[in-house]
Amino acid sequence: MARDEIINAVEKETGSSIEAIKEERGDKRHITMDLLYRIGGLKGREIGDIFDIDYSTVSVSRKRLRNKIQKDRDLKRLLSRIEAKLSMIKIDP
Repeated sequence: MARDEIINAVEKETGSSIEAIKEERGDKRHITMDLLYRIGGLKGREIGDIFDIDYSTVSVSRKRLRNKIQKDRDLKRLLSRIEAKLSMIKIDP
């Protein structure tokens, strides 16, 4: 399942468990939401259910990530590394 593959890739690259990522209100959480949406094909409501948040919060988080990536090279590299790992495996939504 795409969701599990994405979560595993984020956990491995960041060194944080999904439980820790759910608790934080930062970049790792935003990256996970963005990848679940873009690559995993999940809808905002489905992602919100995973993180126990409203679907509109998912949208705001993804927007914040897009804005921050334009200024933060390290964050952009982290996202690129995770995307590269995901591109090597077949993901079925």
